[in-house]
Amino acid sequence: MLETVATRIIAIINSAVLSGYSENSVAAVGSANTILNFSSIVFTVISTGGTVVISNMIGAERLKKAFSTAFTQVVLCGILGFLCTVLMLSFSTLILGFMNLESSVLSEATVFYKIRVSAMVIVAVSSGLSSLLRCFGHAKITVGINFVTIALNLILNIYVIKFAEYSPVTGVAGIALGTVISQLAGLILNIYYIRKKSIRLLVPKSFRAFLNYGKKILSIGIPAGISGSTFSLSQIVSTSFIALIGTYALSGKVYYDNILCYAYLFSMCLGSANSLLIGRLVGGGKYDQAKSLCRRLVKITVTVNFSLCFLIVVFYKPLMLIFTENPILIKTALWVFIIDTVAELSRGVSQVYEYSLRGAGDMKFMLIITICSCWTISVGLSYLLSIQLGLGIMGCYIAVAIDELIRAVSSVYRWKSGKWTKRGN
Repeated sequence: MLETVATRIIAIINSAVLSGYSENSVAAVGSANTILNFSSIVFTVISTGGTVVISNMIGAERLKKAFSTAFTQVVLCGILGFLCTVLMLSFSTLILGFMNLESSVLSEATVFYKIRVSAMVIVAVSSGLSSLLRCFGHAKITVGINFVTIALNLILNIYVIKFAEYSPVTGVAGIALGTVISQLAGLILNIYYIRKKSIRLLVPKSFRAFLNYGKKILSIGIPAGISGSTFSLSQIVSTSFIALIGTYALSGKVYYDNILCYAYLFSMCLGSANSLLIGRLVGGGKYDQAKSLCRRLVKITVTVNFSLCFLIVVFYKPLMLIFTENPILIKTALWVFIIDTVAELSRGVSQVYEYSLRGAGDMKFMLIITICSCWTISVGLSYLLSIQLGLGIMGCYIAVAIDELIRAVSSVYRWKSGKWTKRGN
């Protein structure tokens, strides 16, 4: 949670820095980041699948197979990162054109997008190595690495905007390049600590064994990746609806999301950590302990999510004044934050149970629910409410709240059914 909070703080600082530079730049970077966030979730196809498989093997005390799976995971991350770079650069015009951006915003978004996409291999491999450190019990190290990376990113981004006359590159290009440099530093640190902590990347005995490990990783990772990608892609489509309203509305959504992300960080991070623990418990056949753990965590996440939402609603004005003094955006923020409370309470439930099901290797049921709910509710209802019925930004957040509620109910139903226990046998 600490490392994720720090990452989000950088997003807020970047938006605040850019808001003094240009509103168009805020919209450009926010729109491009929506797409880049989608691609980063694609990388979790490998890291999530590898984490579950490795956790199961650690729980079953099969360390050699865990090390071979770790090697396979890193190689697959590198391959996927390279493919993402090639495809996203080849179809950059089509992808960015889908966002319905104004010409002035589109030109800046294109610059930012191409620089960031060129470094996708760095992001992919670093993601794989970082997940291995967590998987083998070195989460504190990943926190330290991320704080170093984030601090470097912060320094570079402030430098290229606030001291533009001394910088060889500035504006959105400078922001993008600063991010890439900090990501490279993170990769180097991940490699160093993987070696220092003696986490062996054991080459499988044969190519067939490599393929078998890869198949296990992908059998869990692909459904998880599709689930996460579906949600992110639905948010890209919803953002394109907001772009039809105007650049000011698009900037508003960037500001709202930068604040609201803190409302669900705790439950998301707790759910992610829980996935590792559930993987080990299921690998060891300790199903009753897994059930007890989830019950306790849901009570905690719902309480914390509600408390954070309450604080955001109470202090919505000073929070918004960090980014903008636009009275329309500030007034709308109150209603957006109230509506989002329903979404965050639902996330407090779903993020524990969905991640638990993922840790147990039970993915298909929630994958189907996510696909259906995201595209019919989060996208379809969002268009109806925001564009057709004229509710604007609030329409998108109402649709997301209903989508989250459906997925929360579905994840509880699946967990209570106990079918996930059969996956561990």
